[in-house]
Amino acid sequence: MPRIVTELSLKQYAHRQLNEYVTAVSVASSGLLAAASASGEVVLWLEDSFTVLLESNEKSIDTLCFSYDGSFLAAAGQAGIVYVWQISNRTGQLLASIDCPKKWLEHLAWSPEVNYLAFGFGRYAQIWQFPNQELITTIHLEESNVLGLAWRPPLGSHLTIAHQFGVKIWDAQKWDEDPISLQTEVAVVDLAWSGEGRYLAVNRIDKTASLFEWGNIEPWFLHGFLGKIRKFAWSYGKDPLLAMSTVDEIVIWKRSSKPDEGWSANVLKVGLGNLEDIAFAPGSELLAAVSENGSLNFWLKNKQIAIDKQQDNYSCLHWFNDAQQLLTGSQNGNLTQWKVLPRGRGFA
Repeated sequence: MPRIVTELSLKQYAHRQLNEYVTAVSVASSGLLAAASASGEVVLWLEDSFTVLLESNEKSIDTLCFSYDGSFLAAAGQAGIVYVWQISNRTGQLLASIDCPKKWLEHLAWSPEVNYLAFGFGRYAQIWQFPNQELITTIHLEESNVLGLAWRPPLGSHLTIAHQFGVKIWDAQKWDEDPISLQTEVAVVDLAWSGEGRYLAVNRIDKTASLFEWGNIEPWFLHGFLGKIRKFAWSYGKDPLLAMSTVDEIVIWKRSSKPDEGWSANVLKVGLGNLEDIAFAPGSELLAAVSENGSLNFWLKNKQIAIDKQQDNYSCLHWFNDAQQLLTGSQNGNLTQWKVLPRGRGFA
């Protein structure tokens, strides 16, 4: 029978140093790690191999992600350029530099099924296919700049774009048709799909959130937060949990098993300074969070089971290797790999 996890054993086992604040990290399916910094660096890291793809240029890289199969890495930021590298043998060859003059690029995403890259610049979004470097389509938002974008999992059947007054959703097979429109009346600053594509969480600028179920334009309204919502994270599985970090607390939302009831909340009072990033471990309800005051925290079923205080001013995190390892970045430029091993007492 399964062991009841009550504690975690944490071990720091690898470290590298970037020149500036680590702004983003990503992990390929092969285990290859990527990271970017506020000075414009982009690096690849696997075991003893550490490759610099982009040197410091004093223009921040703010978004970075691998394609679904790890064949490509895309990055963008202050310079107004989308960089795409083709990945092979632990290194990357620059394949494309897509110039968006005078635009600070903060939003890009790979489709979870094919090598389609979507990114936003100003009031436009473009979708490109790689390795052919073919522009599939350009979307024009008349009412607003692109404030966020995400592909609907698990197959990337639709592209979701956040804007000043809500969310629009395009069918990836019918770009010329009118999108589905979900209204929020206020600007949307972030969005996140649950892993099976059933729910869409929408972060609103007024310190509230809307939660849509696929096929229904009427949302649940989530409110009562102490401050602005900083991050979303969905757990994996049929009945996912939604975690939201706000200042120094985490709110865990769970849908009732009764069809006519909504979502209930459980508040985790962290009290460890501003939380910078949160993420559920793949395949479980184990939640990790990092804070700017230097703490690395873990919860399972609303109970804190581990905390490590390194005073490292963390900025971001990413699970990998079947949730046995964790990559963290810090405001001091530190990149750290951790081994995360559960320990149990008794059996369920």
